[in-house]
Amino acid sequence: MKERILKAIIIPILLLFFGLPVLSQRSRVTIYNTSDDSISCGPLISAYRTFTREKLYDIAQPTWLRVFENCPDSLEGVYLDGATMYRSFIEATPAGPLREARIDTLMLIYDRRMEYFGGEGNVLGRKGSDLLAYRGTEMGQVQQANEMLRKSIELEGVESREATMLLCMTSGMVLYSKGLLAEDQLIADYVLISGTLVHLEKENSRWRRTRSKIEDLMLKNDILSCRALDSHFGPIMEENRDDEAFQETVIYAYGPVECGSSAVYSAASENLYRLAPGPESAHNLAILFIANNDLQKADYYLKEALKGEDIPGETRAQWYYELAVVRNAMEDYCTAIEYAREAIGLKNNFGEAYMLLGDSFVAARKSLGNDFQRRTAYWSAADMYETAASLDPALSQEARKKITKCEAQFPDKEDIFFSDIREGEAFVVEGCINDTTLVRPRK
Repeated sequence: MKERILKAIIIPILLLFFGLPVLSQRSRVTIYNTSDDSISCGPLISAYRTFTREKLYDIAQPTWLRVFENCPDSLEGVYLDGATMYRSFIEATPAGPLREARIDTLMLIYDRRMEYFGGEGNVLGRKGSDLLAYRGTEMGQVQQANEMLRKSIELEGVESREATMLLCMTSGMVLYSKGLLAEDQLIADYVLISGTLVHLEKENSRWRRTRSKIEDLMLKNDILSCRALDSHFGPIMEENRDDEAFQETVIYAYGPVECGSSAVYSAASENLYRLAPGPESAHNLAILFIANNDLQKADYYLKEALKGEDIPGETRAQWYYELAVVRNAMEDYCTAIEYAREAIGLKNNFGEAYMLLGDSFVAARKSLGNDFQRRTAYWSAADMYETAASLDPALSQEARKKITKCEAQFPDKEDIFFSDIREGEAFVVEGCINDTTLVRPRK
């Protein structure tokens, strides 16, 4: 250890005395603004970095301070090294004047870095994060940090750091809870960050988790609501009616809350479909019309959505299921059966689709012949409920109740006997149900 420290001390001293002649004119011009700067700054930077590489920050600090004060535009890495050094000092210093002075120096390092090397968006995000970390209990400092983080996101856009976005929202919520941030500003921050994350998650799905975290925070704190979103977007909807990106932002912002009856959300959905007709916008409209109980339009837009190409199989299955639900509600049970089967064909473990298929079988029984034939539909329906329960434990309780109701409607033994069939035999339930099941009597 002694040898390492001695080596660390001797090398920079040698550099100070003998390093100057080996610096070429080209290196001086490339790294420093003037040749005079290079004469003093180069050896000093090499000297302090010998210690920072070994994390000997106490030894490095005096030389680093000389560079910081006398060579402000020499090298951006000086400021990165300084931030690392002072974070280490702060974390090792108990509360008191010295710790506060060191926090002030860290903030100054960020300011000087922006002054001489730009990069305001990136640096403000880091400065705001550190200000929250070290002075997060002082509301005045939290306000300053929140403003820095917001401006960072505005400047950086999709280049924003995940920590910057999360901290902007969490600090905003703290300020809002203290009455120090207006609701509309917090909603504006949510819209800005959510919109940024939507673009990022198109490239990498991990950003969806970040967006979910923010949505959950907003919902848990009762901040995100239809009223708040309507208040934010309503006044600017008309002037942005032909802005496709704006309509997408509105729709994604409303995503975590059920606002089907919102006129603002409806306008955004219809505008987006007008501007960019496609499966996603058609599906959004369909869900909107389902919420408003306009089943004819919901049916139309779901069919339009399903015309899209390159839709993932699971998504297509969900949309077919929704179409089956709509058709079932319209009392078009045979078509509902058809669409539910399409959904299951794409996703064979789709418990909800099996449940719907059972419901549609029961409803479609009226299209069969006599009473016995109608009762056979309950065999197939019970099978569907049984499958649903086995695939999805969350459906088990509801499925068991429906199975019990079906069993009470099975044909009795006499009806089975006089229909010239036997218990345990395969039996085809006809009509649009068209399902093979097993014969069993009512118990």
